[in-house]
This record gives sequence, C-alpha cells and structure tokens, in this order.
Amino acid sequence: MNITIFLGAGASAAENLPIQNEIFLQYFKYILPENKNKKMNRELVKFFKDLFFIDVENNDAENINFPTFEEVLGILDLAEQRGEAFKNYKSESYTDENTSISYIRQSLIMLTASALNNATRGSNSYHQLLLENLIKEDLLKDTTFISVNYDIHIDNAIANLYDENKFPVMLNYGIDFSNFKIDTNSWQRPKDPMVNLYKIHGSLNWLYCPICNSITITPFEGGVMRIIENINQAKCLNCGEVTVPIIVPPTYFKNMSNVFLSTVWNKSEMAIRDSDVIVFCGYSFPEADMHIKYLLKRVQTSRKKDNLKVIVVNNHSKKRRSIREKEKNRYKRFLGKDVIYTTYSFEEFADNPKKIIDLAK
Repeated sequence: MNITIFLGAGASAAENLPIQNEIFLQYFKYILPENKNKKMNRELVKFFKDLFFIDVENNDAENINFPTFEEVLGILDLAEQRGEAFKNYKSESYTDENTSISYIRQSLIMLTASALNNATRGSNSYHQLLLENLIKEDLLKDTTFISVNYDIHIDNAIANLYDENKFPVMLNYGIDFSNFKIDTNSWQRPKDPMVNLYKIHGSLNWLYCPICNSITITPFEGGVMRIIENINQAKCLNCGEVTVPIIVPPTYFKNMSNVFLSTVWNKSEMAIRDSDVIVFCGYSFPEADMHIKYLLKRVQTSRKKDNLKVIVVNNHSKKRRSIREKEKNRYKRFLGKDVIYTTYSFEEFADNPKKIIDLAK
C-alpha cells in the first residue's frame, strides 16, 4: 500500500509551534522586546500602527486583537497584483525601499520565520514517534510526506534516522541543492533507500539565490534566520550573492512560479497519483488553499488506480464540534462523501499510525 501523509499546521501545533493566528502574538511578545532597534522591526511597528491602528510598543501583546497573518499578507498581495497602494506604502518604483509594499511583505515573511524558528528549538517528539511507529509497522518505505509547513520538525526527524550501518535511509526533498556539488561535507545527494518529503510552501532551511537560480540547504538549522542575523552567512554557494527565503504565505494569491517549488509541486502530484491512501494530518482544508484543491482534483479525476482513499486526522481537545462539522463538510463537499473524517488527533496518529491507515481498507 502506497501512503501519502499530508502535514498541515495542526501537526506542527502539536509540537507547540504557533498557528497562523498566533504568529504576530509570538513575535511581538517574545522577539520584538529584545530587538526593538533593528530596522525591520521599526518598520513593522510603524506598519501595524499605520494600517491596523495597533501600537505594539505600548500595549501588552496578549491584549491585542491582531489580524491574522493571512489577512495582512492578503491585502499586500492584492495591492501588488492590482498595482495599487496604501497611504505611505506604495509600490517599490514610487517610494523608498523601507516603506514599499514589497519590503513590508518580505519583512512579514521574515517575521514569520523568526516566530517559527524561535519555537522550533523545542521538541519534535510526535514527529519522531510517528516515524518510529511507521518503521515498526514496516510502513515507512511506502510512505511519502507532503508538508505545507515551513518549520523543520519532520525534516530533522527524518534526517536523524540516518545511520550508515544500521539504517541508511536518507531524506529526499526532491530538488538539487548547491550543497550537493560545493559543500559535500554538510549535505549529501540522497540515494536509495530514501524518505521523500515534499514541502510545497517552502522551508525555513532553504535559501534561494535569484541571481543564479540555485538553492542551498542549511541542515538541521532554520537558515533563513541568517538573512536577519548575519547576512554574510546567507550568501549563495555558487555566486556569492545574498539569498532570499522560499516561503509561500497562506493567501489566495500564492506565487508558485519558483522553479524549485514547481519541481516539488510536480513530484507531490505524482506521489498522490501513485498513492492508495492519503492521510491529512492537522490540515483544515482552508478556503485559501485553492492550489491544493486544484492539485487534489487533478489527481482524483485522472487516476488509473481505484479511487484515492482520504483519511482526515485533525482533532484536538479544545476543538468545538461546530468547527469540526464545518471542516468535515469542506472535505466531503470537495473530495466526496467517502472521505473518512476521524476523531483522532495528530498525537494519536503518531502513536498508532497503522490503526488509522487501516481504516482505508
């Protein structure tokens, strides 16, 4: 049986990472106080005051009703798409860099990276437990992971499995990194046996060079933080220019044109097409993820295999029944009435993945 495990924000939340609605709180409560004088932070403080009338410096972040990350990025993406602007925040060609929409947008993405990287230092015990139990049940070799998360919990859990003598399985992202040719001591080109992990929205440990169109991986480290903390360590291995993050924000207006994301996207589609069952973990099937729905519908309507079995694992102790019913309806409305919508959490799935995967039989 070929299995695809699709990891959403809820899987990372099980490891105490902030979900979308908590990212601004995480950043302004824990990170801003220690870095008030950084240029990016000064501009972000001004931005929230100008557009959302929020004074993050003189109010306790816990008491602020922040907009969601999707809402903030969404209005900036729409402004860029329409060629329009906000007062004091115009397109880059009509204003200085610090107050351009593209600069603020990039700063918000770096804010997200900072908030997630700060939280990522904790445990990834449930991702480790999931892998251990997939190995125990001899299921890992037939499993592909697809993730919409930027954090590197599942990445590190897979990479840490490698033992040249006992368990020589390697992590494969499906793309070629500059490290394969230049910095062979830090990251080797994967070869069979491999565990495929396709991160369709990018990753904290990917650094992209728009000059020579190459990508570097920073093993076991959220290397995107180098762009903020030490720009000299964020240089491209090929041409020496400064790299940028590959992080696709959760908005309707996603730009998936990057060549590496396109490769990951295509391999994700092939993996789902070859799968017998897909398990959605911690993924609420949000309206904004239309490109995910497009991908699934393409696969669903063109498979030579039997119908793709869909299992949803996205419960937690504080989840209201009304929210669960809406979520269940979203899945069944789009993917069909045979979707198996469970009452299990990601933690329970990690503890016994076979039990839940067997529901598809």
